[in-house]
Amino acid sequence: MAYQFITMQQYERILTITLNRPPTNPLNGEFGLELFRAFSEAEQMDDVTVVVIASALEKAFIAGADIKEMAAQDPAEAENFSKLLQGANDILSRMKKVVIAAINGHALGGGCELAMACDYRLMTSGKALIGLPEAGLGIIPGAGGTQRLPRLVGLSKALDILLRGRTMGPQEALEIGLVDRLIAPENFHEEVMAFARELAAGAGKALGYIKAAVREGIDLPLEEALAVERKYSAENHRTHDAKEGLTAFIEKRKPNFLSK
Repeated sequence: MAYQFITMQQYERILTITLNRPPTNPLNGEFGLELFRAFSEAEQMDDVTVVVIASALEKAFIAGADIKEMAAQDPAEAENFSKLLQGANDILSRMKKVVIAAINGHALGGGCELAMACDYRLMTSGKALIGLPEAGLGIIPGAGGTQRLPRLVGLSKALDILLRGRTMGPQEALEIGLVDRLIAPENFHEEVMAFARELAAGAGKALGYIKAAVREGIDLPLEEALAVERKYSAENHRTHDAKEGLTAFIEKRKPNFLSK
C-alpha cells in the first residue's frame, strides 16, 4: 500500500513505521487515515514480532495536531477525527506484537497519545518535551489521553498533567513512568534497534499472547482475567515456539524460535 507520509520497512521480524510530515508531523485527517491503514497492515503481518514507530524528522516525533484544521472543524467533524485517531491507537494496543515508540523529539498532544498506546516508550535525553497541552488551548485530549495517562502514571499525576496542560522533559517523564528509558541522541537509533532485535529474537507468539492477556485482563475482575490468561495459554501451547522452547530446555540447548 502506498503512503504519502509513512515509510514501512521490514528487517527480518522487525517492522519500522517511519513518520514524515514536515515540519513536526502534525496530525490531520489525511495523516490520521494513513496511520490507521499502516497500523492495520502491520497487525496482519504474521512474520513480524516487533513494530518500531519512529520519526524521520530531527526534532519531532509528533508535535500535536494540525491546529488550523482542528479550528475549522464543527462538533461532528471533531468527533470523527477523535474516533479516527482513537481507532488507530487502539490497533497498536491490541495487535499481538510488541510496539515500540521511538521518541526522538517532541511528543505533544496526539503524539503523546500515540506513544502511550505503544508497549514501550524509548525517548531521547535532552530538550524534547512530552505531554498533553490541550487544556491550554481550550480543548481536551481526544485520541485516548484522558484514559491512557491515568493507567500509566496514576490518577493524581495524570489529572495534574491534563488539567494544567502540562508538558515535561525526558527526565521527569521517566521518573513518573510516562517513558520507559532515555537514550542519548547520538546513540538513539542504534540502541532502539538493538532493543527491538533483542525482543524479536524471542518467542513471538508467546510475546503476543502475553500482551493480549495483560491488555484484555487488566480491567476485568480477577476471575474473568484469569480465564483470559487460560485461554491464551492454551492457544499458545499449540504453537511451534512453545513446543520448541520446552523441548530445547529438556535437551539443554538454545531454542530456535520462529514466531509460529
